[in-house]
Amino acid sequence: MIPHQYRTVAFTDVPVGLDERSLREFFLSRQVYRRTRFIVARNDDGLALVEVTKAGEEELFVDVTDVRVLASPQETILVDRADIDTAVPSQLLRAASGIAGAPRCVVVRGRYGHVNFMLDAVPRRVHVLDVAPPWPAKLVDQVRRVLDTAEELPATECVSEVVDLEEMAAREPAGHYLLPCRGGGITVPGAEVSYLDEVPPEADWLLLGCARSRAIHDHFYPDRAAGVTQVDICPAALAAVRPLPPGEARLTKCCLLEEHIETRGDTVVVPWGASFTLVSAGLAAASDLAEELRTTEEGRENAT
Repeated sequence: MIPHQYRTVAFTDVPVGLDERSLREFFLSRQVYRRTRFIVARNDDGLALVEVTKAGEEELFVDVTDVRVLASPQETILVDRADIDTAVPSQLLRAASGIAGAPRCVVVRGRYGHVNFMLDAVPRRVHVLDVAPPWPAKLVDQVRRVLDTAEELPATECVSEVVDLEEMAAREPAGHYLLPCRGGGITVPGAEVSYLDEVPPEADWLLLGCARSRAIHDHFYPDRAAGVTQVDICPAALAAVRPLPPGEARLTKCCLLEEHIETRGDTVVVPWGASFTLVSAGLAAASDLAEELRTTEEGRENAT
């Protein structure tokens, strides 16, 4: 549970014990602001998380008709993190994940002094596969920046998987490499390097590129189309041969896509060079897919 709006969460000191009976008696005797649903109640002994049911929301302050303790002091911790925007679920997750042996309820007092909480968090886990250089790997960097502002996205943990293209080249030794362009900044010590977008004179090279690079190569060098050796660096192709743990999803990219995203099994693919809008859509799709896969896996485990 993560409240969608932290304005529904009140943070208050109480002059009573934090057991359920004392908190019920205390809040049933009071009115609360009409938007309040949750209360982080604090005294010298710690904190407890309370949910209140109200008589209505029409008046500015309304009577409390029921009180339920969601987390006891033994299950609740307060974290002060001025760098965390508590309106963003994945930022809350970041604050909670840094706590060793975190309890059921993590209350975060974050940026602007706003308070929110995570209760019984089960984050969605998405792997982000990209290639580099350039560094940082662009898709991984875009996803991190999206997560910093994604208020509508459920708490999602992203695991970066960056494939080093220079290491790939080193595993396929050649005297001459043909790369898609200079933009990546790849260096291969001891070898000659040419760039496909410059249409260099034909040579005996190893093509370090994807399906689109191969199509461009074969267009300009039809006589070498059948004989060129290629190492496929397409992130989507690399993802297809890298199994994921059950119940987890992946986000990656492919230059054969231009204006849309695709779901391929446990992987969501966005275009190479995707805008933040498309990356956001792809991340949301991958997060939903991770939740679907996790639920399916839990159902399978329960059935056995």
